[in-house]
Amino acid sequence: MNAEGPAHQAALIRFESVGKSFQTAEKTFEAVRDINLSVQAGEVITLVGPSGCGKSTLLNMTAGLMKPTSGNVFYRDAPIKGLNHNVGYMTQSDHLLPWRTIAANIAVPLEIKRMPRVKAADRVEELVALVGLRGFESAYPTQISGGMRKRAALARLLASDPETLLMDEPFAALDAQLRIAMQTELLRVRERYGKTIIFVTHDPDEAISIADRCVVFSSRPGRISKIVETGLPRSRDLAKLRFESRFLTLARDLWEHLASDMKTEAASCLDA
Repeated sequence: MNAEGPAHQAALIRFESVGKSFQTAEKTFEAVRDINLSVQAGEVITLVGPSGCGKSTLLNMTAGLMKPTSGNVFYRDAPIKGLNHNVGYMTQSDHLLPWRTIAANIAVPLEIKRMPRVKAADRVEELVALVGLRGFESAYPTQISGGMRKRAALARLLASDPETLLMDEPFAALDAQLRIAMQTELLRVRERYGKTIIFVTHDPDEAISIADRCVVFSSRPGRISKIVETGLPRSRDLAKLRFESRFLTLARDLWEHLASDMKTEAASCLDA
């Protein structure tokens, strides 16, 4: 499937005929096969599909944490070789350091960069305000809620000012209200800083609601089975969006597509 973005723009990230396999003592597992996908600067791309279809593998290859078995992954037209310092990574776990305050956790990337102390303090203050954590700078991770911890993790991610945010189900453990709040924060960050975002999720509703394009994967080996151009405005009220006809149509079609894939996979397993 051709999964190129708008033809008039040069791709920020490009997957060309990418495949990835993993070898164990007993056998070889093929995670993804023949992935062709271009991501434009400033896009929010969501990846959705069954467990084990290689969504996280694509993030890891974009970050330079692993190499493709076949094909190439490009960042600004250069093949990714080694760690990609243009990206930041956020996973399901917030990985906050329990012995550090929220402000000190956010400051970690700035300390690594050896940013002058006064400048770093100003940057932390700006990020604390951005994610709505004013008044909690001196709290420790165990003293705040799960939603606040996610906000702190997002602020720490932004502290290093990566061009692209790689997000692997970062809000999966949150309840519905907190999830919408964090999705809203993420879109606000994109709007303010122009970040490019690749976001892995198992939730079709989440995949549609925050995306410019939703990339749907088949079961392993993961292949792109569908691209959904949402056509949703960049500035969107996620709480109200779920009742709008455009969202309801997109979400229904995606659920039906995924359900069809699951039936096909179940039938193939029974025939095996």
